[in-house]
Amino acid sequence: MRQLLFLFLFSFATALPAQTFRASLIAGGNFSQIDGDDLFGYHQLGANAGIRVVARLGENWRVGPEILFSQMGARRNKESLNISPYDRIDMTTVEIPLMVFYKDWRVMAEAGVSYQNLFNYKVIASSGDDITNNTVFRDNLFAIKVGASFIVTPRFSVGMRFSKHLNNIDIDNALNTSFKGKSVSVRAIFTLGAGEEMPVVAKEVEK
Repeated sequence: MRQLLFLFLFSFATALPAQTFRASLIAGGNFSQIDGDDLFGYHQLGANAGIRVVARLGENWRVGPEILFSQMGARRNKESLNISPYDRIDMTTVEIPLMVFYKDWRVMAEAGVSYQNLFNYKVIASSGDDITNNTVFRDNLFAIKVGASFIVTPRFSVGMRFSKHLNNIDIDNALNTSFKGKSVSVRAIFTLGAGEEMPVVAKEVEK
């Protein structure tokens, strides 16, 4: 089902009129952590990849969804407190952000909200035991997102995005009043078709 959703949006995106819509491929990674697990720092690495379709609303504004394969979680390192009951939390989601973009010069600022379907996870205790079967996480998560990208060429951009969950990951919330994931994504964006317009460089007037 998830593969069909990706295929449908990609096929739809490539058929859109370039004057109104823009489609992009996204590839990158997440640096993530979970508030409330006592594993400090963005040490969990994971993939962040998918596709984006935006509608152009004038010269500067864009709005549209993405469909992403996104991995996040938390991981113990030498700076983590010994009181944490966890060694590692791995989470794999299909994510659908709805984003608003504002372009100025070669910078694209962005903000929005996203829905995440958590379809696979693994929890390792500090003892090294796999406690996944004894840990119940929510299937449906929501997050806020802000970020920016720099347009290197009309068809290629690099960007960063911050994300934080709005609801707790664990259903019973047994350990903490806040158990929410946060991530910083570093991504490359390849825009199909003609791409974004580049700023016009003023020519020197000959004397």
